[in-house]
Amino acid sequence: MEGRRFAAVLILAICLLAPGAAASRRHVLLNVCILPAITGPCKASMQRYYFDVTSYNCKTFIYGGCLGNGNNFHTYDECFDKCG
Repeated sequence: MEGRRFAAVLILAICLLAPGAAASRRHVLLNVCILPAITGPCKASMQRYYFDVTSYNCKTFIYGGCLGNGNNFHTYDECFDKCG
């Protein structure tokens, strides 16, 4: 499972940095909305928002402060503006 997450992040980074990626950047960024909420191994315990594709809504989760992914927003509005 950890290998899949690493591969997804690597593919996302390659797509964002590839020449000519500016036109498709919005599409690639929307793909972060399908990633799972990841607390990570750190213990900061911050309330964040992630986009839940099942309910098509933003929900809260606890973020530890490190090793998360792009589906991690400070506010509900930020989450819904990007993914909703």
